[in-house]
Amino acid sequence: MASAIRILVVADDAEAGLWLQELLESQPLAGHVEVEDNTAFEQRPAATLARSFDLLVCLADFSPESTEASFAWIERALAPPGAPPVVVVAENGDELAATGSLHRGATDYLPRDLLDAQALNTSLKLARKARRAAQPAHKEDQEEPLAPLPQRLPRDLIPRYVLLDTLGESMRASVYLAFSAALDRHVALKVSHLSDDTEPQFAREFEAVGALRDPAVVDIYDYGLHEGREFIAMEYFPCGDLKARLLNPISMEESLRYVERIARALAVVHARGLVHRDLKPPNIMLRESGEVVLIDFGIAKNLEHGAGSTRTGVLRGSPYYMSPEQAQGAELDARSDLYSLGVIFYEMLTGTKPYIATTAMEVLQQHVDRDIPALAAQHARFQPLLEGLMAKDRNQRFASAHALLESIHGAAA
Repeated sequence: MASAIRILVVADDAEAGLWLQELLESQPLAGHVEVEDNTAFEQRPAATLARSFDLLVCLADFSPESTEASFAWIERALAPPGAPPVVVVAENGDELAATGSLHRGATDYLPRDLLDAQALNTSLKLARKARRAAQPAHKEDQEEPLAPLPQRLPRDLIPRYVLLDTLGESMRASVYLAFSAALDRHVALKVSHLSDDTEPQFAREFEAVGALRDPAVVDIYDYGLHEGREFIAMEYFPCGDLKARLLNPISMEESLRYVERIARALAVVHARGLVHRDLKPPNIMLRESGEVVLIDFGIAKNLEHGAGSTRTGVLRGSPYYMSPEQAQGAELDARSDLYSLGVIFYEMLTGTKPYIATTAMEVLQQHVDRDIPALAAQHARFQPLLEGLMAKDRNQRFASAHALLESIHGAAA
């Protein structure tokens, strides 16, 4: 099986960056996908960029006043030796923009308003071919592990923690593999980026998870502030997450086992009066035993006290996994998490998401009014279970995670 492509999306428009990230993550060839703005990209060491990513996807504006700046960006991005290929997703472009981008070395040029899954898949294949052509000819050179570069990992970023590797990055925070001498163990250390935003990002997660204390929920060891950066230290999972597991086929029986384990974890969370609100494969970690652990409670909502991070008119979460009521900005309950679990179940069975479109808003609208997809014949026996999870009307879904578990056990019996 071909190795997955590690992708960095560069976009100053946060909503467009999220849209591109979600669209890329739906592609079979895509592996880890990160998003950052141009300021963060320009500060990255070139050598680290070449080691960390196989492809750059740039959202570029080709309106008359921005065309030259977009051309210059492509040239700068491709200038360092070993730089990853660049795919341009263009706004306000024309034939001259396309020709100019390709002339400056871009692997592909994709007009944003015409972008679909097929075009994106073809572009990823071109990028993978270009990346391989630039690699060393000797197999032993290609397979040599890449060590993290020290300039990316400031050892004194957070006192008491030694940073060892970068696990992931987003617009708002970085997650590092770190060692804590006090705990005598490796931890996942999430550190916020410096920002003028004074609203704490991790405090709610620390409070919510601290009240759970269950093997099905991530352990959090430490939380604090240091020189303007918020940090939270939590359990590290060397086996990775369900998103990585989905890069390889999952059998029907294994898919059902995952649904059962996730449902048990949700039962714990819901019993404490919490709704996760961002259930998706990257937030489901795996233990060596195959058990699952839920992480990232940053936007979890306490049903008893009304606590949550969503402001009026602001949608939080991943569009591909949102329930219809979440897409419409309605009040949520535990059945919204069950809908997200249904989307994950469909993805495990079929290898694709049930609803895919070229914009986040189109995906959200499909959750609201598109029929639940019919499973293929070999999966048809799971259709009632899927419909009990993904019913548009939450009153027609399983009433709780416990009801879902009873249905699974009854079917097995």
